[in-house]
Amino acid sequence: MGEPMPPCRPIRLDRTTLRTDEAEREIRSRAEQGEIFVSAHAYDRLEEREEQGVLNSVDMMTILKTGTVCDQPERVEEGWKVIVEKRMPGSRDAGVVTVIVFPGDHLEIVTVEWMDWL
Repeated sequence: MGEPMPPCRPIRLDRTTLRTDEAEREIRSRAEQGEIFVSAHAYDRLEEREEQGVLNSVDMMTILKTGTVCDQPERVEEGWKVIVEKRMPGSRDAGVVTVIVFPGDHLEIVTVEWMDWL
């Protein structure tokens, strides 16, 4: 058997920049721990899309756990704002606008959106 993988270097959220790969790793870790708060706006968007049969909370979690951060994370008062994107069945890209709260250990979901409408 091979050697075990070395632990990943800790992510410092207190820096002036955050790489996309670091944001993805932090989001996946927090999503696995279940520390997620969904804003009223995001909840309304999920409810609308679920009624249309196109996007639901399970999809949102899948996007958080397996999606890609394509754009540079943006520093905001609460932490780091990013959009996690993933191609969904039907060939549409969905995005979950997320804040990696710092200091803190949870995610705040701002909204869920189709990326091709932008």
